[in-house]
This record gives sequence, structure tokens and C-alpha cells, in this order.
Amino acid sequence: MRTLLLMAIVALFLFTACGTATTSVPAQPTAPPNQPVPTQPPAATRDLAAPVPGVAEPTATQLPDNPAAQPVPAPTETAASLPPTVAPAATLVPTVMPIKESPMPIQPAPPFNAQPLQPPYSPTIEQQIAAAKQDLAQRLRIDAATIEVVSVEAVTWPDGSLGCPRPGMAYTQVLIDGLRILLRVGDQLYPYHSGNNQPPFLCESQMGSRAQP
Repeated sequence: MRTLLLMAIVALFLFTACGTATTSVPAQPTAPPNQPVPTQPPAATRDLAAPVPGVAEPTATQLPDNPAAQPVPAPTETAASLPPTVAPAATLVPTVMPIKESPMPIQPAPPFNAQPLQPPYSPTIEQQIAAAKQDLAQRLRIDAATIEVVSVEAVTWPDGSLGCPRPGMAYTQVLIDGLRILLRVGDQLYPYHSGNNQPPFLCESQMGSRAQP
């Protein structure tokens, strides 16, 4: 009986010793100071350039150094259809007949109801003759003494124009008594008209190119 108990204790002791030896991990040795710590070499990596077994490598296509430019097709222009052109209608232009201008007479016609006057003249007529000569002398920048009196007529003018109408002007249709004084410088005649208490004035529209001999 004692033998069996002793054997059981021995067996238990052995079993406990084996379990402790199996589970315990020996401590790592500590490197002494100033000693390099050994490092494990890196894991080996696969060379990417090395061919992989069972995998087909892609085939590279070589391009030409100077590729020729591909021609670009020109855009096609489509002609737009235009509407038919309508000819303009003919316009009738009236024919304008030229107007014939009547030449101005060299010697003006005598006024209505003209009566020639002979010197000596009345003081009123002398004043009008002097006024006419002074006006002509200023126009021509000459001496009044060089101006010749050709004739003096007492006239009755048919309207307010006093025998010298202007284009585009309207005059009263009434008889007016006045004078027609004809002066001469060289071979040029200068008619002066007066009436209705107006001083004599030069009627240039009735000037003659040459004087009568």
C-alpha cells in the first residue's frame, strides 16, 4: 500500500516537471553594452523585371520616329441657293427742255410815258442829277466832273419797281412819277431811276454795254 502511494507521488511529480519544462520559454540573452544588435536580413523580394512563369509578356509596338501627318479632309462648302434676282422696273424720266434765256438789250427801252427834259433843269432835278453823279463816282472811284449826263427824262413808272424790277419781288401796281437819268463814263451807260420821293439809284439790270454816239 505504501509502495503504490509512493509510486503515485513520483508519477505526479514527473508529470508536473514535464509540464513546467514544456510551457516555460527560456529568456532571451541580453546583449552586452556597446555591442551591435544583430538584425535579421530583409525578406527576399521578387525582381519585377524577371519573367513570371506562366504569364505571357506584352509585345511592344515600335512607332516610327517621324510619323507622317495624316491629311485632314477639307470642309465641304455647300452653296446656298439664292432667290432669283428681280430686275428693277424701268422708271420713266421726263425730258426737260432747255430754257432759252433772252439776251439783255444793250440799250434799255424807254420807260412808260417818258418825256425828255432839256436844260436848264429845275433845282430839284439838278439835285437828283448831282446825287446820281456822286453815287457813280464813288462806285467807280473817279471824279464826278468826268461823268457825262446823256439825258434826263420825266417818266411815269407802271409799278413800285420804278422800272427796275428784281426777280422774286412783288411790287404795288400803281403809277408813280419819277426821273430817269442816263449817265456815261467812256463808252458805258449807267441808268439811274428815281420816284416816290426816293433818291436816284443805279438800275444795273438795264445797263447798256456801249453808249450811243
